[in-house]
Amino acid sequence: MPSIQSIPYGAVIAIAAACLAGCAHKATNERVTGECSVALVGKCSSKQVTTDLTDAEKAQLAPLQTRRLGMSVMRALSAAQAALKADGYEQVSVNTTAGLVQAEKSHSLSSQGSKLVRAVLNAKMPMLRAKPDHETTRALVTVQPSGDAAMVHVEFVTTVWDSKGDAKTHMATEPDTYNGFFARMHGARP
Repeated sequence: MPSIQSIPYGAVIAIAAACLAGCAHKATNERVTGECSVALVGKCSSKQVTTDLTDAEKAQLAPLQTRRLGMSVMRALSAAQAALKADGYEQVSVNTTAGLVQAEKSHSLSSQGSKLVRAVLNAKMPMLRAKPDHETTRALVTVQPSGDAAMVHVEFVTTVWDSKGDAKTHMATEPDTYNGFFARMHGARP
């Protein structure tokens, strides 16, 4: 193995530029919330990235996430719980004192056979690109009194893990996600 002194200066500059170029390729609304990597040595743990909403996405989501419903807070909490369970959420918990419903659902994005093949390939060829492996979506619903009605706010946050253990987290922005929740909540009313 050549010593560091025998590597041409131009090669060192090229390697450093490649490392910096790889690090610089991320969206402006992405935050790395956890990572361990050492230049020229490689990765020593998984990487977690959170994608923040843009101002336009925040404006689009505001009317989708919060709605005033003509029911009591207790009925709204029950309806939210039922709507989440109907959508496959597990571990649904309700805190009536705080007006809070929390739930989570997970599912695999690839077959068990694909996971096994990828695990073997990643062990033998770590430079292969990662593929999405599984995801978890967390729902957070808050319910507050609003006169003789209930003000309901919901957020859906999804984390996708890839075959190398890295994770990307983002807030759901699809209108159907929120419209579907409120439709199920309306249908679940006692």
